[in-house]
Amino acid sequence: MKPTINSIFVFCLLFILTTSIKAQVGIGTNSPNSSAKLEVSSTTQGFLPPRMNYAQREAITTPAIGLMIYCTNCGSGQAQVYDGTAWVNMIGGTALTQPPMVASTTAASSITKTSVTSGGNITNDFGNTCSARGVCWNTLPNPTIANSKTTESGTTGSFTSSITGLNVGTFYYIRAYATNASGTSYGNQVTVRTTDYAIGESALGGKIAYVLQPGDPGYDANVTHGLVATNADISASAFWGCYGLGIGGADRTAIGSGNQNTIDIISGCPTAGIAARLCADLVENGYSDWFLPSIEELNKLYLNQALIGGFSNGNYWSSSEYTPTFAFYFNFSGGYATYDVKYGKIVRAVRSF
Repeated sequence: MKPTINSIFVFCLLFILTTSIKAQVGIGTNSPNSSAKLEVSSTTQGFLPPRMNYAQREAITTPAIGLMIYCTNCGSGQAQVYDGTAWVNMIGGTALTQPPMVASTTAASSITKTSVTSGGNITNDFGNTCSARGVCWNTLPNPTIANSKTTESGTTGSFTSSITGLNVGTFYYIRAYATNASGTSYGNQVTVRTTDYAIGESALGGKIAYVLQPGDPGYDANVTHGLVATNADISASAFWGCYGLGIGGADRTAIGSGNQNTIDIISGCPTAGIAARLCADLVENGYSDWFLPSIEELNKLYLNQALIGGFSNGNYWSSSEYTPTFAFYFNFSGGYATYDVKYGKIVRAVRSF
């Protein structure tokens, strides 16, 4: 027989009256301890307080003295009570908050055969100062501080880490981390492959002059690419091209454009001995695919000149045309790029790999 609304009402009323009149309540016992208003007795089950994360705990408006919760992400999880001023743990010590907020891991840069640069950004320590921060890495995904790591000074904010001692031509996984009293947290994972060659290394017909980095045209995270320079200048003074004759398309300046500039120059100017033709006709150490570098490629040679070697303090032609009368060159003495009429300047050839 189904209970009627009236019978349910009477039952609830009797329960409320009984509970109100009764001095104590026992769950699992008919004789609660005289000092307890409520006693739960069990040998197989426990008392389960509300479970919530740190952000949810912080969202409680005006918590009552003695309010108890279990914070799921405070450290590895912690039972906490509000003492009227602050949340404390069950023995009255400072309650844990959540581990630091690691907003991001910095993409790898300055990639060499055995080192890369990374870092991260710590945006919140949740009231517990970071005791350590840095990056960790491994050849397997999701590295932790149990693997190789750096330790950087500071607490919150951005930081940079130099990762050294890596293996040549090897993939690595990197994550920023931060640790406080509540634990360790990690940023997003980035990947990088160390290069197969070092700047200044003798290889592929000359000296490794530049290794492409993330963001460079033609960069491939799986394969090392870059520029090789001849071991020495191939001319101390050569005309850029036909004076006053504009070369359509040879005005490219970016990394990766020097070869096409060179093709366009020798196609538009048949004069023997010009800088682009000297490079294109060169056969050195078994390689015949040399070209006159663009102005941005030439800038990389300038920056790495001490490692490459063989440069003078003069003016070097690039393959980047400015106007029919002028072309860009790089001054290796002053360290700047500018343009001049297409008369004699130094020539250094490069090839791509």
